Amino acid sequence: MMAGSRIPYQCLEKCGNFLVAASGSNIDLFNLEDGSFISTWSSAPAPIEGGKLLAGDEAAKLEHRESQSSSVDIKVDASSPPAKRRKLSGDEDKSSETKDENTETVDPESKEEVDENGKAGKKQKKQKQNNRSETSGFESPSIIALAATKDAKHVVAITGEDKAIRVFEIAETDGVAKINQLSQRVMPKRPSSLAITSDSTTIISADKFGDVYSLPLLFSESSPLPQASRESSQVPDRPFKPSANEFTIHSQRNRKALENQKRQLALRDAKETGPAFEHTLLLGHVSLLTDVKLAIVEGRNYIITADRDEHIRVSRGIPQAHIIETFCLGHKEFVSRICVPEERSEILISGGGDNDLFVWKWASGELLSHIDIERQVAEILHSVTAKVVVSGIYHTRQPGTGGSEDIIIVTCEGVPALFIFNLTARNTLQRKKTIPLPGNVLSLISSNNRIILSVDTVYEAGSTTEVRNEDEQLDASLLSMIFNEGELVQDSTFGKGLSNAAEVGRKEVVNAAALKTLLYSLENLRKRDNEKFGTEGGESVGGTEIQAGDTPALEEDEQMEG
Repeated sequence: MMAGSRIPYQCLEKCGNFLVAASGSNIDLFNLEDGSFISTWSSAPAPIEGGKLLAGDEAAKLEHRESQSSSVDIKVDASSPPAKRRKLSGDEDKSSETKDENTETVDPESKEEVDENGKAGKKQKKQKQNNRSETSGFESPSIIALAATKDAKHVVAITGEDKAIRVFEIAETDGVAKINQLSQRVMPKRPSSLAITSDSTTIISADKFGDVYSLPLLFSESSPLPQASRESSQVPDRPFKPSANEFTIHSQRNRKALENQKRQLALRDAKETGPAFEHTLLLGHVSLLTDVKLAIVEGRNYIITADRDEHIRVSRGIPQAHIIETFCLGHKEFVSRICVPEERSEILISGGGDNDLFVWKWASGELLSHIDIERQVAEILHSVTAKVVVSGIYHTRQPGTGGSEDIIIVTCEGVPALFIFNLTARNTLQRKKTIPLPGNVLSLISSNNRIILSVDTVYEAGSTTEVRNEDEQLDASLLSMIFNEGELVQDSTFGKGLSNAAEVGRKEVVNAAALKTLLYSLENLRKRDNEKFGTEGGESVGGTEIQAGDTPALEEDEQMEG
């Protein structure tokens, strides 16, 4: 556990004249004109059952059960009648019958003593391990991605542990701008990235199972759900129902067993029915999705997706998203970030676990150029060799000596520096400058001639495992820089406002492993030797087409959970 640590801002997003910054489970709102703090939004603590965070319908059912019945918490009295034995089959031998009898009459307290003495079965030990892995280190689900609408009226966030997409509006209350949550929708699988259409009406969500969904931005629980948008689920014709009820049981122990059966049935029904809101499956990969971008070329819409299997896929926009236009193939490691410059939307820049950054003419899948970034990362880390993990690719257009320049800013996981490139007219990346920083870069936005970035105040610069000493703590996690004649320099005036605003940062006691997963999870995408297959291969559209050479997407509850 890390006591009293101020959680840095892991996600930044620009929404009109506001800076939206996510710190753990909270969202802070800043004024982009002077850097002053305006307000904050805090998520309510999520309910936990059996060491696992419950989401959506499961959480509501848990609260309902706790308010309606307390029989689950009843302790078995030694004087209560023993539980009735049920004969399962007439062919059972006496030895198995005796074994069942002993199992049913074991007192729970004595069973706990057996567990404490280290004699518990393998199944119980495995269950305890699973519970530990599913427990969040934060009191509330943490925010892993942010996006803002073009009209600057709404912000969309992904909270990881509960697999939810939350929509917020920024509205004035008593003359103060505040963030208000409008909706919370729990997705079938954990979302990993999102985008919003240019008309500010539709959310595009990519998840860790390889699927891309579309959802309406504004959602009302009272609105009817189109039948076509529901996911088909195979529900048994005759679902299981407990034969016993409250009037037929004869012991407190059996009453507890009945409550547990009802609890499991409620959770199973919630999973089988699927989300009760409008959502449409657009396309599917056979690998974990890492990023999604929307682009418009010659009046046609496209969805560009990147995955763990080194693929960049170009699909048509809604309603023809099932049609694959092309692939951008050339990466040897996972693709973690893609960027489509707004003023040069025919170009795509990608990076990930490779040593190079790639420049594509994405509509045709043509690789235009690439440039090595490993040497620059190694110089910052003072290492002969360094594993490159690109965590951000950002574009901004700034005035230069010969006219406007397209500036590409690249950040890498666990690296305290900004790598600045020029995107030339010949579609190549030209090294411009490397700017060392006092902490690892976590997120970044650009606003006019200014950039605002978040740096890690918990872990040491250049490390993702070593925690800073108390005398090495940074004053603020938000820094401001400004372009002056084409060069990035420190913005002390605006930065002072951010430093003062940083005093609102909350100090929380968090699990060190949970914080590391929140801030540094991209390196986990790198495949081990036994996971690597060929880079050639196809994709699945709606789960109907899989070609050789691809690896299946991992469930969000497996080892790639981070």
